[in-house]
Amino acid sequence: MGRMGRDFTIEQFETRNKPIDPIGIQDGYYSNGLSRNIGDNYEFTLTADNEKIFASPFNVRFTAGANRYNRDYYYVNGHSGQWYYPNMYTFFNYTENSYITTEDNTVIVDQLGNSAGSMVPDEGIIRKRTNSVYGFLNLSYENYIFLELTGRNDWSSTLPPSENSYFYPSASLSFVPTAAFDLAEPMPWLSFMKIRGGAAQTATDAQPYLRTFYYNTGRFGGQQTSDFPASIPPFLLKPQRVNSYEAGLNLDILDGLVDFDFTWYYLYSFDQIIPNLPIPTSSGASNIMTNEGTLTNKGFEIILNTVPIRTKDFLLKTGINFSRNTNKVVSLGGNADSYELADIWDLNGPAMILREGDDYGTISGYDYIYDDIGNRVVNDAGTKYLITDTRVPIGNASPDFIAGWNTAISWKGLRLTALVDTKWGGDIYSGSYVIGLQTGQSPETLEEREGGGLPYTDPDGNTSNIGVLLEGVHEDGTPNTTVVHYYYKYMPNAGGWGKFVSAPGIIENTWVKMRELSLSYTLPRKFLDKIALFQSLTLSLTGRDLFYIYTTLPDNINPEGIMGSGNAQGFEWASFPGTRSFIFSLNVSF
Repeated sequence: MGRMGRDFTIEQFETRNKPIDPIGIQDGYYSNGLSRNIGDNYEFTLTADNEKIFASPFNVRFTAGANRYNRDYYYVNGHSGQWYYPNMYTFFNYTENSYITTEDNTVIVDQLGNSAGSMVPDEGIIRKRTNSVYGFLNLSYENYIFLELTGRNDWSSTLPPSENSYFYPSASLSFVPTAAFDLAEPMPWLSFMKIRGGAAQTATDAQPYLRTFYYNTGRFGGQQTSDFPASIPPFLLKPQRVNSYEAGLNLDILDGLVDFDFTWYYLYSFDQIIPNLPIPTSSGASNIMTNEGTLTNKGFEIILNTVPIRTKDFLLKTGINFSRNTNKVVSLGGNADSYELADIWDLNGPAMILREGDDYGTISGYDYIYDDIGNRVVNDAGTKYLITDTRVPIGNASPDFIAGWNTAISWKGLRLTALVDTKWGGDIYSGSYVIGLQTGQSPETLEEREGGGLPYTDPDGNTSNIGVLLEGVHEDGTPNTTVVHYYYKYMPNAGGWGKFVSAPGIIENTWVKMRELSLSYTLPRKFLDKIALFQSLTLSLTGRDLFYIYTTLPDNINPEGIMGSGNAQGFEWASFPGTRSFIFSLNVSF
């Protein structure tokens, strides 16, 4: 069988910012971008199968194929500058620098505008080709032992010639004891059982042009200059590979009354691309991209579904899923001791920093200085905790486990479904919380302000219950006994933006959420027969992201309002509140 296809898309994005002044110039902005994406896919497959091959109990199925994928992407983006013409949305609406000549014949900038370089449109082309051949072999013996072998070889245009061909295989084996043995008498409750295991290697190429090396050019004193790019590309680029191992067990008890699935897995990821690893600037660049990262990933997942009640008119189905995963950074390739994956407020806040041997998701920030027995150290005035000079590990964003519960109740034409999920454990740095403490906007700061603190005498001799005592010891080991004004509790000792202690912002981010509720009603068939218009008609009302049953975050902060996405999800700052959605639907068939 052969097939070919083309995906062709053209997208245009336009931005118009209306000026805010009567003349029609101030803060006006215009941009326009056009992109074209072409993806060509050619595939050929050949399949052969034979049951009871050579009159044996083996069944065989073999598939072989070849594939070619081409991608051709083009984009161009342009924008206006500081407007010169009122209310004109065009690329050439910009203001050039104006110059004057001083008395000593020196030319200087009189009014700053837009440089010619800043007005050049951004244009680019991305092209990629991947050729592949693959094969699948499926063997079964008496329909209770199943073996599957696969192999694939890719050739990628994004890798150097010495590494652009890479092969990756897989093998899986499963055994069904309930089909191999007569278990009806010793275990009549066991309807089905499967034991499975597998090992595989997967490989992926890289983004195009990662190996491209070119000098940055500029001008200084009227002369052309050149220097190294900020990041040195990986000249020995290799495919990124993952060795994976999996084992599992499936059980069906009492003909579907209980269904159980257990999966254990282990992944060893190596030759991973790490961009922007810091290196000494004496090398001529500040960063390097390497292809030598190593990570491990292991965990398990349990799925349990049951149908405790099943009658002619009533059905109750419910199930839970539970999974736990742990990641560890094995190696950064020996080129750096650490790698900053993400941060909040640059050096004025914590960051997610990968270090060899650490668990993935470690959050590093400025921590308290402790004495030998764990007491926090306070300065001599009793107004400020001493903190570390550099960022150190203070938390980890990886959850202990995630889980979910689903249920469905059906009675005649009515159907009610519910979904609850949870993330248990894992830390988050809540910027909203610490800024609320630092600025006095958090309700937590009201206690001392409303007279619930310790007796404190201000410099004018006035005494009131607005004092606090920073628990800890001084550098000489003596306990701190100095009562100070309550604002020292929050500024700077609660953290916030700046080189302040980060530890108060680390909060366990555990939550349980009512993810979805749905109620539907399907009209009876006898009623539809009277109408003689519809084959079926169902009305439904669905609510999603309804509310949190439980959360550990204070001040109504959204537990899922994290910054960014992907691999670094341990920071929150000025997050939006959660949104609920309600959907009413009418589903009919004729």
